Amino acid sequence: MTDNVVCKLKDALEDLLGNRKVLIKILSVALILLIALVLRIHDENKADITIETEKPADEQEYIDNSDARENRSQIFFVDIGGAVEKPGVYEVSKDTRLFEVIEMAGGLSEDADTDHVNRASFVEDGQKIIIPVKGSDVTGDLDTTAASSTVAENGLININTASADELKTLNGIGDVMAEKILEYRSSRAFKSKEDIMSVDGIGNKIYEKIKDRITV
Repeated sequence: MTDNVVCKLKDALEDLLGNRKVLIKILSVALILLIALVLRIHDENKADITIETEKPADEQEYIDNSDARENRSQIFFVDIGGAVEKPGVYEVSKDTRLFEVIEMAGGLSEDADTDHVNRASFVEDGQKIIIPVKGSDVTGDLDTTAASSTVAENGLININTASADELKTLNGIGDVMAEKILEYRSSRAFKSKEDIMSVDGIGNKIYEKIKDRITV
């Protein structure tokens, strides 16, 4: 009986080997399965590496936000007016000097008084800069880091450089009028104290009240 089984297996194997088409199919299927297995193992290994090297989402978001905050901390805004071609608010970076802001504002106008301006000084965030015109009464060099001296030695208020609070110390000048003065001088400087009457709302009556306390 054993001999019969061996003979049948031998005959079956010979038939299989003799049938090339069947053999090719079997080998092809085996090869495809082998390739699929190799690719699956490769993908699993790659996924493991990605998981190990990828940073957690919350950590990545923290890093991105830190970079954004650092970039924002390097941005300054300054307001330049007076004797420049294009007065206005300009965005600058940290360690920007005054001459660079003047260039952004189109350069100095012909009547600019540069003798009292330190163009090599650094600007500060939120700074208001007024470039004086020739002939204006400026005492000493302009301190651009403090938006210039606003009160002369004789106690008069310089309407070209005074803050809103300082302007409001003048008789008849309130919050609204002080803001109008600041807005007016952001595009041009007062060449004489009488020029303040060019501001909307300031007429002869108010001027008579403040003329002895102001200067340019």
